[in-house]
Amino acid sequence: MKISVVSGGFDPVHSGHISYIQAARNYGEYLIIALNSDQWLRDKKGKEFMSFDERKNILINLKGVDEVIEFDDDDSGSAIHALEKIKKKYPDAHINFCNGGDRGKDNIPEMSLKGIEFKFGVGGENKKNSSSWILKEWQYDSEERVWGKFYNLFQDKRVKLKELIVLPGKGMSLQRHFYRDEIWFISKGECIVNFSDLSPDDTKEFHLKEHDTFSVKKKEWHQITNPFEHECKIIEVQYGHETNEDDIERHSYYKNNE
Repeated sequence: MKISVVSGGFDPVHSGHISYIQAARNYGEYLIIALNSDQWLRDKKGKEFMSFDERKNILINLKGVDEVIEFDDDDSGSAIHALEKIKKKYPDAHINFCNGGDRGKDNIPEMSLKGIEFKFGVGGENKKNSSSWILKEWQYDSEERVWGKFYNLFQDKRVKLKELIVLPGKGMSLQRHFYRDEIWFISKGECIVNFSDLSPDDTKEFHLKEHDTFSVKKKEWHQITNPFEHECKIIEVQYGHETNEDDIERHSYYKNNE
């Protein structure tokens, strides 16, 4: 008998998981899901969204799923103990361990096991969805912009915390604010900042890289652009008398947004 094995947290289950499971079914007559524990999710994401029993009940009722097992997590968070458990229960089976598009031979601790065949890119190389993306959209307000997107992470009367995601080849307008200061932390990628504390016609260029910071005071002109190949993520702290989207004066728009 050929057994297909998939593993993960599946918290919550989404369309990408369904594609992954359906594709894995093609590699065996019997499909087993090795479901990670609640503790594994806490260690990886801070907390679980759905309990193990809830996730198991959903998965076992999906078409094509024959068995859902629990297993002890190891220090690396791998499914080694799950595969050992399956090998012991089905000693004569040919076991295919199916890995999704975000895993490759270089990040598979399970490859130390013998008697397991490994399949990569199961369900496609590109992620159709992500549990983290879904939960982020559910938890935080967000708005699309021509340059990308931002999330409102926290807000009170005088402080707002945002995540800005500037897409490759895009940029914001050259702008200033009258009632707030801003601090930027580059959490991923890099960007170019055009800045002037006096005139919008006399800006200086600053190249910010990952983990750099930059401060902008009231009435200072500033523009974030991303001429690079990868998206830039920025944590922005706004603080002052007002922190709303109406507090803005634009001088010019980024020409490459068109």
